[in-house]
Amino acid sequence: MSRERLRSFYPHAGFVIVYLLWGINLASLKIGGREWDSLVFNGLRFASMIPILWVYTYFYYRSRSLKMQIAGKDLLLICALGVLNAVGMEALLQYALQFSNSANGAVLGRGFMPVITVLIAVLARQVRLTWRICVGIPLALFSVVVIVSGGAEGFHLGGETLRGDILLLMRSVMGAIYLIGMNRLVLKYPLPLLISFEMTAGALSLLPFVLMRADAAYFAAISTTGWISLIYTSILATAVGFSLHNWSLSKLGPFKASAYGYLLPVTAAIAGYFLLYESISIFQCLGGIGVLIAMYLVQRDRAQTIKRAQRSEQTTNL
Repeated sequence: MSRERLRSFYPHAGFVIVYLLWGINLASLKIGGREWDSLVFNGLRFASMIPILWVYTYFYYRSRSLKMQIAGKDLLLICALGVLNAVGMEALLQYALQFSNSANGAVLGRGFMPVITVLIAVLARQVRLTWRICVGIPLALFSVVVIVSGGAEGFHLGGETLRGDILLLMRSVMGAIYLIGMNRLVLKYPLPLLISFEMTAGALSLLPFVLMRADAAYFAAISTTGWISLIYTSILATAVGFSLHNWSLSKLGPFKASAYGYLLPVTAAIAGYFLLYESISIFQCLGGIGVLIAMYLVQRDRAQTIKRAQRSEQTTNL
């Protein structure tokens, strides 16, 4: 395998690592959720990374003799995306699940993101539909339904979950908007600066909840396990995960990035098996295989596009 071809696989490997970290993080959030208020947890999660991120960003720019600057409209966009991520995605997901269930959350809150992203990309003429995409996306969505239906709480729609399900669909819309908006920025600015602004805006949006709900007695009641959960979520899932996610996003674009979201139910099931001793059913195994086949179909188009571009370049040189 040539070095250039090997490099083309790095962003794909990056997304696999990201969703492995985020799959483990779902187990971590479940463990931490036994002790933490979710808004306080996420507020501390974002706030704890601000000093580390800004120090790293400073030395990143200094070592490269770069000037730390960002256009006003882009600053507003990254801050808006930070609030969207912290409140509109993370907090909304937690709130919506109070009126629905985790199975519906996996399908509606995450599973529809690639579908919505495809629709937006097609309307914007940023992607061309092929038979692999038309087969891969529905196959992935169906496989996610199979995965969550194999758990203790099956996927179902009804009047008792309608309110939460509508909110979960809104979360998928916001996730697609986040991917497309972030893709515009990662092509113009270094990731450390974007991540620092995003986390700072997200932390500030959650700060009021931390101040209202947490005090010294609250923190003293948190066990060692609860603090380990917060540390993992803050450092690996948030700092490493979002940085690697947005780097891979800059290489592949929002459409390809959203397709990798289907890996989350698979990695979450594996993490739940090892960390929470949850069982894995035959339906979850079959759904996982379906997700992997769908991922291959979707990403195959990118490989074919690269090959055609290389052949065209070679012909031009001749």
